[in-house]
Amino acid sequence: MNVDDYCCGALALLASSNLAAHDERLHKGNAVTGEIVGVTGDGLQLKTKTETVKVKFSSKTKFELDKQMVDKSQVRQGDRAGVIGSKLPTGEVMANEVLLRLPAPKPATGAKADPGGKKTTEHMH
Repeated sequence: MNVDDYCCGALALLASSNLAAHDERLHKGNAVTGEIVGVTGDGLQLKTKTETVKVKFSSKTKFELDKQMVDKSQVRQGDRAGVIGSKLPTGEVMANEVLLRLPAPKPATGAKADPGGKKTTEHMH
């Protein structure tokens, strides 16, 4: 085993721990994530990368924190949240489920892996 093998194993381990903390439901077409910038008795305002979305709650809306069901009193301004719901004709989102206190998104890195880097030169004789 060389140093590259150890690095790849460590990266795989880190990636798997991040995946465990990530909720796959947020990848569906009807999910939106962002920072809660306003809270009302019947909804919230969620600031996404591109806009601020008004989210409405119903008596059927479920609230989840750390994979546990909670009540809407746990919705706090400044927290990150994911909302799974339906877009209304008014442009608002009717929340079916609100996932609270999501981890901050990872910053995008501009660096790309060099496929022809060290490995190629290490194997040259």
